[in-house]
Amino acid sequence: MGPRDVNLTSTPVRTETEATDTPPLLIHPVGGGDLGWPPMATSPSPIDFHGGPDDRRPLRKVFDGLTETGTEIGALLLVATTNVHGPSRQPFVEHAQRMRTLLCSTEGLCGRSFPDEHVHTVQVAEPTARHSVEPMKQILTALDPDECILTSGTGSYAIGAGVLLAGIETGKPVTLLPVDATSAAYRLADLIRPHDTLRNWLLRHRFWDELAAADDTNADIWRLLAARQRADISLAEATIAHPGLRAGHLGKLTELWPTVQAAFFERLARGEALDHSLLRTWFTQRISKPTSKENAGVPVSVQRVIEDLAGELGDPEAHGGAARIKEARRRISPVPRARHAALVCDAEFIDFFEKTTPHDAHLAPPEARHRPLPSSLLVNADQWEKSDLVPTLLKERGLTPWPVLGSGDILVLMCVGMAPKNDPGDTEGHAAVRKVIDWASRHRGSLARPGRVRLRLLASDQTMDRAEAWVNLARSTAPAGALDGAVFGPFSTEPDGVTDISTAILADLGKAKPTGRYGSTSLRDVDEVLLVINSGKPVTVNGMIAAGVQWSLEAACPLRVAELGRDRALRSVIREADLTLCRLGVDARIARLASSAVRRLDTRTAWQLLSNASPSLTATRNAAAEFHGDLYGTAPLAMDTDARYALACQRLELIAHALADEPWPACYTAIESLRPGLFNWGPWKLLMQEAPALRSLNRLRNESPYAHLLDKLRDAKRTQPSTKNIRLSKTPPSRDRVVELLHQSATELRALRSAGNHSNERDQDLVARYTRLGEQLDDLGKDAR
Repeated sequence: MGPRDVNLTSTPVRTETEATDTPPLLIHPVGGGDLGWPPMATSPSPIDFHGGPDDRRPLRKVFDGLTETGTEIGALLLVATTNVHGPSRQPFVEHAQRMRTLLCSTEGLCGRSFPDEHVHTVQVAEPTARHSVEPMKQILTALDPDECILTSGTGSYAIGAGVLLAGIETGKPVTLLPVDATSAAYRLADLIRPHDTLRNWLLRHRFWDELAAADDTNADIWRLLAARQRADISLAEATIAHPGLRAGHLGKLTELWPTVQAAFFERLARGEALDHSLLRTWFTQRISKPTSKENAGVPVSVQRVIEDLAGELGDPEAHGGAARIKEARRRISPVPRARHAALVCDAEFIDFFEKTTPHDAHLAPPEARHRPLPSSLLVNADQWEKSDLVPTLLKERGLTPWPVLGSGDILVLMCVGMAPKNDPGDTEGHAAVRKVIDWASRHRGSLARPGRVRLRLLASDQTMDRAEAWVNLARSTAPAGALDGAVFGPFSTEPDGVTDISTAILADLGKAKPTGRYGSTSLRDVDEVLLVINSGKPVTVNGMIAAGVQWSLEAACPLRVAELGRDRALRSVIREADLTLCRLGVDARIARLASSAVRRLDTRTAWQLLSNASPSLTATRNAAAEFHGDLYGTAPLAMDTDARYALACQRLELIAHALADEPWPACYTAIESLRPGLFNWGPWKLLMQEAPALRSLNRLRNESPYAHLLDKLRDAKRTQPSTKNIRLSKTPPSRDRVVELLHQSATELRALRSAGNHSNERDQDLVARYTRLGEQLDDLGKDAR
């Protein structure tokens, strides 16, 4: 290594007592231009670090530009690769070391000389972002500059992208300095406008309670929709119609079955813990209450099979729901076309039911979710959504919703550079497009419904024809209906045009207006934004990154990045990067939503949301996952009975603390958190005999819309000529009653512990951790607006 190569054990680190307003660190990726080679050179040429008046080297342009703007630099960092590539017979790091020697000499280089301790080099294994990030994070941490200036427009763009990502991860501000227009320096974060996008996230993910807190003008509507999501019609029954809420809409909000359907589909989209019981509840009611038109096409014998199945699934003491559906399916032939009967006979749906209804299903990590959803379930979702009143309510308020289960579409943004001269057939470009589409298609498979890859290629005047050829290739090779491609541009390649490029991309993305329904062609309704970092003018790629981050904020969806390059065999490869760019805006919104989910004890939702955040939220995601397991997890076999009682008390006290204002979710969550995770079915039945308050909670849970209220109401109608004497309530029990039962249940379990082990001092441990996690998420989400 050279004398000032990065060596983290000997590089001086600024102490806390030293000044913090030191001049910025200039970071320069070493490329062919520094050696005097023309762009896209492929043959070895003589090396000339100095150039001349009419042939200025990149560093000469940068130094001259910084002098003109009066910008001082405190130190210089040269970034170079250790592998041999392109026209060079030596690794670029060797050229960087020679440049460093000249820069630290009396004569200097490109008009500047520096003290030895002010010039550093850092080695990266290959000219890729993924190889650059880690070494750059290490040296930025060691040098600890207040600010960095990164030259742009020379060297490998991918190395510069790695520097940029490292700066974001380490929290070091990075200013991009176009080599040929140093007066047009900019920061990527300054191109992004994250304000006024929080409402999009709350609206898309249907966080109605939080919308009520953020939007006083429409708070009454959001509160009604929040109650609907809890399957609670009592608020709607107590509300009086007014000009902003017509009697017809209000009446719809008082109907129990539409309310349960809304709760099911909205929570299904978020992956909340309540889905798993709601799925059985929804399915049972759906097959037992078909429309007259649906039933007209179903033979009487099949109707009986379906009615019997609904009765079996509605029994609170019955288990093995998937096996019962399989048996009913075996008895139905041929399969009727009616939507409710198709559910019973859909092997995909039965598999989905079998994997998602067990009580431990919600303990699986978010990436293990069953996706895409069964087609028969999606058909029923679309049927329900056509009659849902949310799109109308929002339209009247100048807002547009998102399809409840998303669009299934993925937006891919990618720049198109110049074709290599030694590849007249553009074989490399065609291979790259196929790799990108394959990558996007894999991501599309993780969404709730099948959709399209929405490929948007960004081109300049010089690359429009190549971009059109790529789009035509993509269309001709993708399965029918799986890809929608278009070219944006032509964009200027002038180094000072990044703001205009970003603005133009956003304008193109927003041309099609959203409808709020499945089938919308609007790019606002995509479920993910994928950015491909590849060759192309840095100004265009950076404009694309800024627009992509901004669009993910406006579309309220995850943002992912991949790097397109070539492996050592020069084959096109695409490698997914981490989620670092989420720190530029998405992170804060995810943390804000996760905080709201945790406070409602929808901890799986928080866990799932945080899995789409940058590495800076990894520790919080792990904390949320651990907390989710502590609330719903299964006790180890070796855990003794006293320890199970103690953990049960913690869970009950937490639920009383967190869900005091949500009686039915409190009842449901309390029972789900105890059995069968802590107490299997046999011990649970015995516990019901010994704990009257817990028995009452269990009864209220079974009478909730999440569990068996609809089953009991159906049974009552079948067995009684009139429903007026039915004592079942369609509205939740009182807040005070449920909180009292939760505390009494904890007292009962405490009393069942062994003598001398009745202390309740540790019963608040989960409450304390819940508070800390909520505060941590609040702090991370404080910038979300």
